[in-house]
Amino acid sequence: MKKAIVEGMCCKGCAEEVKHIFTNIYGISNVSVSLDDETVTYEGFVSKRVIEDALKGTSYKLKGIERVMK
Repeated sequence: MKKAIVEGMCCKGCAEEVKHIFTNIYGISNVSVSLDDETVTYEGFVSKRVIEDALKGTSYKLKGIERVMK
């Protein structure tokens, strides 16, 4: 699993929109969004650039990606 830090989420609507964006990225599955710490947890192997491109044109910005240990 990986955790993406996404800046700009401020409400439940934002979290739903970000979840929708991540869910539509080919190669990503099991998307979960935490509004409290502005993170998106997911499974998959996509580059940082793919996620940045998916967020382009929105008010959200990818701050980083971390690997989550189970």
